[in-house]
Amino acid sequence: MPNIAPVFEDPELLDDASWAPFPDPDDSVPALPPSVLEQWGLWGLLSTAEVDADTLRHADDAELLQFAEVFAAQERQVRAQSALVAGEIARRSRPELGFGGLARKLGHRTAEELVRVTTGSTLSDAKRTVQVGTLLVEAADADAVPAADPVTGEVTQTRPTVPWMVPVAHAVRSGTISVEKADAIRRGLGKPDPFTGDPEQDAGRITTETLTAAAATLAGEAPSLDADRLLKRAMELRDELDLAGVAVRERRRRDARSFRVFTQPDGMTRAVWLMDPETAAIVSEIHQRVTSPKLGGPRFVHPDELARAEQVLADPRTAEQYASDTMLDLLRAGYTADPTLVPGDEVPAVRVLVTHTDLHAGVGIGFIEGQSVPVSLRTVERQLCEAGTEDLILDAQHRPLDLGRRRRLFSRRQRRALAARDGGCMFPGCERPPVMTEAHHIKHWLRDRGKTDIDNGILLCRHHHMLMHDAGWEIEHRGGTDYRLIPPAGVDPARRPIPLRSKSPVYRRALSVAGAP
Repeated sequence: MPNIAPVFEDPELLDDASWAPFPDPDDSVPALPPSVLEQWGLWGLLSTAEVDADTLRHADDAELLQFAEVFAAQERQVRAQSALVAGEIARRSRPELGFGGLARKLGHRTAEELVRVTTGSTLSDAKRTVQVGTLLVEAADADAVPAADPVTGEVTQTRPTVPWMVPVAHAVRSGTISVEKADAIRRGLGKPDPFTGDPEQDAGRITTETLTAAAATLAGEAPSLDADRLLKRAMELRDELDLAGVAVRERRRRDARSFRVFTQPDGMTRAVWLMDPETAAIVSEIHQRVTSPKLGGPRFVHPDELARAEQVLADPRTAEQYASDTMLDLLRAGYTADPTLVPGDEVPAVRVLVTHTDLHAGVGIGFIEGQSVPVSLRTVERQLCEAGTEDLILDAQHRPLDLGRRRRLFSRRQRRALAARDGGCMFPGCERPPVMTEAHHIKHWLRDRGKTDIDNGILLCRHHHMLMHDAGWEIEHRGGTDYRLIPPAGVDPARRPIPLRSKSPVYRRALSVAGAP
């Protein structure tokens, strides 16, 4: 097999911020653009190399990953062409054409059905392809030089029905992002707010121009995000732009909650519980507390928790069975509980995070720990009324305050501060929530005599924590909010630092309000 390792002639490609084998989903670190792939000569390789199981088996790690990148880029190009075709099929199947439209003429009700049958895809995939394809067709029409009508001589310019998605359409057409990512941006950003004519209501409305700028931003960030994370990022950006709409979307989520029970033919019963974020925060915490020992949860716990964890591990039931039995026990206990008894302080509760600035200004948003969508300040105030507040004080460099080296384990208060700052496992690409993480000493407790300070701590799930101690990975703190992941030489001989960014939306908002990088 030919050696297809790249030759980096451009020194900018070696810059710390432009290289990351595991790009952080919250960072806008760009993936290698097609132009770089062309410099490598990999496109020519596609037409000459025979890629079979034996070839891949004998490839080294770098070659294997390069094959993955190349074929992913090729797939994006093919999918873009396929979407463009689907968009043209949709244009020729417009409802106003009636039975003269392409889809109906061939016996199909919609363009999506025709695309599904023609390509053999699922209906949901066909719908996505048609929607993105329509964006591509309309963007191409808008970019075209206006032509005069041969009869009237009138010159008209085609206007896209979704003009704010034009930057995304261009990115798909160039092969920079996939059809799936374009659809994620479309769904996450939503639509502009309608013009009401009321100056007060229209003052803060989201306009087409605002969404166009947001779509361009997301198109630039998209190469370093998968489609699921890009959808979350698009929703987060919409919330940042539309603080007034947070309460509306929160109410819609709450109204959509439901609990349904279905009896299956085999005699089992299935329950489907659709939870709003507040409900999910409580249920998720209970579930994670119950199953954490069996699912490889945090190891460094306090002695009073260790005995229970060992008991759970020794239980012969699976994690799913244990969780099911525990939920039943909780329901029974709750149903038969004496209503005059006051619950203890360890009852699972919703932990709401909000910046001091937003809370006292009365304008802004909050976040439920472990949930990705924001909540309104009304919800924050209600939770504060029920549970009170616990301040997290930041120093001048926007770092939570420290406690020193007196003890090895991070305290519960410190872990809460780390959870608010990090938002979960900080390893790029990992989505473990704070409850499934361990506090790692950046400067090791024994090796480096590191302090048990928040400044020297970072949240990592068990798997990634073990990587730090067993596989040569390191983390550097360069001051302030600047944390870098250092891969071992076996992963990157140059050991180039990978920027780490907080996954906590409320901490990122606090930094943004403070003007910190």
